[in-house]
Amino acid sequence: MHCQSCGHVELHSIIPLGKMPLANALLTEHPSHELRFNLEVMLCDNCGLAQLKDIVPPADLFSDYVYFSSNSDTMLQSAKNLVDKISPTLAKDALVIEIASNDGYLLKNYINNGIRVLGIDPAQNIAKVANEQGIDTLCDFFSTELAEHLANDQQFADVIHANNVMAHVPDINGFIQGIKLLLKPNGFCVIEAPYFADLVEKLEFDTIYHEHVYYFAVKPLKMAFEGHGLSLFNIEKIALHGGSLRLFVGHANAHEIQPIVAQMIQKENESGIYQHQTYIAYMEKLNHLKNELTSVLKKLKHEGKKIAAYGASAKGTTLLNFFSIGKETLDFVVDRSTTKQGHFTPGTHLKIHAPEELLHQNVDYALLLVWNFSEEVIAQQHAFIKHGGKFILPLPEVKVIS
Repeated sequence: MHCQSCGHVELHSIIPLGKMPLANALLTEHPSHELRFNLEVMLCDNCGLAQLKDIVPPADLFSDYVYFSSNSDTMLQSAKNLVDKISPTLAKDALVIEIASNDGYLLKNYINNGIRVLGIDPAQNIAKVANEQGIDTLCDFFSTELAEHLANDQQFADVIHANNVMAHVPDINGFIQGIKLLLKPNGFCVIEAPYFADLVEKLEFDTIYHEHVYYFAVKPLKMAFEGHGLSLFNIEKIALHGGSLRLFVGHANAHEIQPIVAQMIQKENESGIYQHQTYIAYMEKLNHLKNELTSVLKKLKHEGKKIAAYGASAKGTTLLNFFSIGKETLDFVVDRSTTKQGHFTPGTHLKIHAPEELLHQNVDYALLLVWNFSEEVIAQQHAFIKHGGKFILPLPEVKVIS
């Protein structure tokens, strides 16, 4: 294989997780055969980009999607705060485009501020919801070809948003070129993505699943943008998803480059995330965590405790399957999304219920698979805790919260 960004042929395996089901491929029944695909992260020796060895075609992952961004209060608030900061800087005739706009959770804030928007999302079910809510949304994958079509229609953007999508697109160079085509000369793109350095430092291995082709750090991103005449000119670190980058990108020489870009690259080099030996220790820590968590769960089960899981998430699919945690330990999973309720989890085939089931079935412990939204979930589930229920946080170390 070769690096999907720079084309270099020297890549090394750093995080091999074995064969896994597709993270969001929820089931309507117990299948006799379920597809699994190799899940293994490789590191490019040239640009430092971490990427999957085997790529599942995007059409198999995103054409019908079960994740609605509006189900998370944390995501909604983060989007609103960002839009409230950007909106006052825009002219009244500005156009904001969002790539992978989901159900319009972010763009609706611009509409409320009187700013014209265009969403792009490949999931037919989600794009339909957005359009029904009055958020103009194209149901398509973002690509150079689509960007050329929009540019021919003179739909150039003052701001492009791409939250938690760039890591999903196998053709990273086409994605970046599409952004360049659509940006006005002084426009900018705001990109959010989980930060690979946090994934390594905090043992956030469950961020790895087939939808995430890439695991971004600053150095490889800077190189990738510069290869297309764009400049990474500013970065904000945000807490979402266990630690994310908020990147600000524009045409070369259009914006002043802030010192944080060079500072973060220096910290990455010093942290060792581009060194192979770092991941020998990483896998050792991961296997230790597996033993610790499964031992805690087995002990509770032996004591007669009723255990469920909270969050039928993509993260949960990776964690449960890699740690081999299933029906022998967990009775069921609960999730706030009505789209997921009534289905079964990939690989582990646990029934998904509404969160109220934690109380109805007198659950003692809930394994918090959506640990990245732990504060939000715990605040919502005060009745469960008041009833004596406890949450188990699985990483970076096992912790019980009551």
